[in-house]
Amino acid sequence: AKTGILTSVGSFDTGGYGLTAINGAQSHAVVCTQTHVFVTNAGSNDFSVFRIMNSSGLELATTVPSLGVRPVSLAINGKTLYVLNQGQPGVAPARCVGFSIDTEEDPVELDVSAVEFEATDVPTDIFFTQNGVRLVVLQNGANAIDTFTVGADGGLTAQQRLTNVNAPFGGAKHPRQPFVAFAALADDASPGVISIRATGTAIPAIVSKLTAPSAVDPCWAATTPNGKRLWTSNFQPASLSLYSVKSNGRLAAVSTYTPTSDSPGALDIAVDPRGKFLYQLRALDPAGGANPTPQIDVLRIGGSSANGGLQLVQSIQL
Repeated sequence: AKTGILTSVGSFDTGGYGLTAINGAQSHAVVCTQTHVFVTNAGSNDFSVFRIMNSSGLELATTVPSLGVRPVSLAINGKTLYVLNQGQPGVAPARCVGFSIDTEEDPVELDVSAVEFEATDVPTDIFFTQNGVRLVVLQNGANAIDTFTVGADGGLTAQQRLTNVNAPFGGAKHPRQPFVAFAALADDASPGVISIRATGTAIPAIVSKLTAPSAVDPCWAATTPNGKRLWTSNFQPASLSLYSVKSNGRLAAVSTYTPTSDSPGALDIAVDPRGKFLYQLRALDPAGGANPTPQIDVLRIGGSSANGGLQLVQSIQL
């Protein structure tokens, strides 16, 4: 609704399985077009394709093998869909696989798309830059960020790796600047956030790197539609850190939203297309105890820079 309040439409079986071992170590597990929703199933090594049925919710169209182990993240641009398989050390390497989406939204694997990573890389997120010509892969285990050039056929070339980026976990593209991207750094020693610039076929350049000691486990990120504000979702304190973003992608710390309780922990976040509301998924016990009931917090984005620029509107238990 215009107020940001959420109303349940229903629950829809993916036809696949999740995996508790992932334990939240993924981002962009759900992506959508105007007509379809795509969802990873890390436990059954496939992903689901749903049709959006207007007010009646979703209809499962098909499940598609991810052609790898533990699919955790998806990226879509036009008719090209990429699936990031996290892999499993000693079992299978991480693998990024591209699919073309035909007119019936039935994915077909690209001939030139598969890229394999080292077993220790442990990637957690994948997304396109705003112009769709670069694909960004966050390599949490390798402390690195990989970028690829995306060809007209959707195939990947010119892999470049930015190293010494401690524990990049979840990221976001700049919605206006074609080559700028952001990543939350879930580093125990120096948690924070980074912005990069990935132009041409060069190694990505660091634009800003900020450390935020109170943001324990900043793992997910989201921006406003105009790209002027960026939030990271910090798992252990369940807080949200707000940063301002300059036109070139340079970051400045603003303030932090802290909920009344740090449990459940803070997981993935999303901003609505109008930039009016932020939605935060909360689950798992930060202290490692019995898991509480997961919930979604609805937060209004205001004009103030205080308190993370946010005000709680609604909490929904799942």
